Amino acid sequence: MRHFRFVLAAMLTMTLAGSAQSTGPAQLPDPARVLQATGERLLDDLKRMPRYTCVQTITRTYYEGKHPSDHPSCSSLLTAHDARKKKLPVAGWDRLRLEVALVEGGSVYSWVGAPRFTDDTLDKLAGSGPLGSGDFGVFLNAILHRATLDFHGERVVDGSRLFEYSYEMPIGKSSYQVKIPGGWTVTGYSGTLLLDPESNDLVQLVVRTDELPPASSACQATSEVTYRRTPIHQRMVLVPHETKLFTVTSTGSESISQTSYANCREYSSTVKMIFGGETIISGGPGPGPSSGPATEPSAPLPAGMRFNAHITTPVDTDTAAAGDPIEAVLTASMHDKKKVVVAPAGARLHGRLRTVKVSTGAFDMLQVGVQFESIEIQGKDVPLSAVIYQPPRAMFVGASSYRMRFAKPDDSFVGGTFFFSDLRLRPRQLDSEWITVTPGEEKNKK
Repeated sequence: MRHFRFVLAAMLTMTLAGSAQSTGPAQLPDPARVLQATGERLLDDLKRMPRYTCVQTITRTYYEGKHPSDHPSCSSLLTAHDARKKKLPVAGWDRLRLEVALVEGGSVYSWVGAPRFTDDTLDKLAGSGPLGSGDFGVFLNAILHRATLDFHGERVVDGSRLFEYSYEMPIGKSSYQVKIPGGWTVTGYSGTLLLDPESNDLVQLVVRTDELPPASSACQATSEVTYRRTPIHQRMVLVPHETKLFTVTSTGSESISQTSYANCREYSSTVKMIFGGETIISGGPGPGPSSGPATEPSAPLPAGMRFNAHITTPVDTDTAAAGDPIEAVLTASMHDKKKVVVAPAGARLHGRLRTVKVSTGAFDMLQVGVQFESIEIQGKDVPLSAVIYQPPRAMFVGASSYRMRFAKPDDSFVGGTFFFSDLRLRPRQLDSEWITVTPGEEKNKK
């Protein structure tokens, strides 16, 4: 295999370190011209990228490590990973759904349908699992401007002839940041690009970190992003179609995060972008996650009010994800401490799933976390924060179908988490008693 090297600068000047002749019977397009034409197109796309948002569904699968007692080096773990023919045993999975917006070349996040995006949301929403960003052009822009690319020849993928180019981004030029205890650290990375020589377009980008520092809980992370064009505001925009993030941890465990993208569109002028405490109202004619004029928010309900809620939104654990909106109704009137009715039976509550997670092993366990955000009282959405008041009673449908379960307040968010030994939910299994609290104060005061 012959290799050709190209250096792309801001104006896409390049040098060719070899012949561009094909070694096969059919003449290949000139790899230098394909790279130049594709690079110019992609950089033009990045300069004129519309303000748009997509819904991400992320399913993270966790695999058990085979070194629970010893402490192998990352080098040996990565070598074993590359040589392994079979996947490790599955330890569990979780799923979350987010909305991502492209803003000034970067990505910001929110729950689906939330009225604002913030620059610190990704870290908060990820929980304890791996989550990456940069699929919407951050890596691509850096690679095209600062990396050297080597042509590695032709590959046939799903019947299409594609050109493969490799690149390296040393740590001195890199802006790839990895979370470590106490902050973030920069790492170098390398990978490949697959380009379509017929359409002069990007098909796939692979980004593989260098071996990560000892302070990180991971040894290496590898992203594989496939791209497609979709119409947004009368333009065919290159957006991610699917991302797979492979992680090898320092304990020998591994994970795969698979992200799909849907409902990509230009966001509306009512969307709020919040950066470091500064609020920016972003413009644009398309529909977005928020609508309608801003109104004066109602005061939240005070702490100490107990209520029973029946969740009316069907929760299918085959598709449900953290971040999905849910609705519930009061099964009895809610009273304040003076026994005055604050909300009648049937009043609607709004909230979200905060956890959809399965742990496998000797005993399978399903976790479903719920967080309420507001209740409708006299035509207004009144904010409330609440936690599980006490575990709901066990449901006996029959001795053979009984499954142990319990519920408790959750330390990672203001809400409650239900635990089931069945991995499929049934109606009324999320019915429970709650108590309103003041966020930040001691939970579950009785």
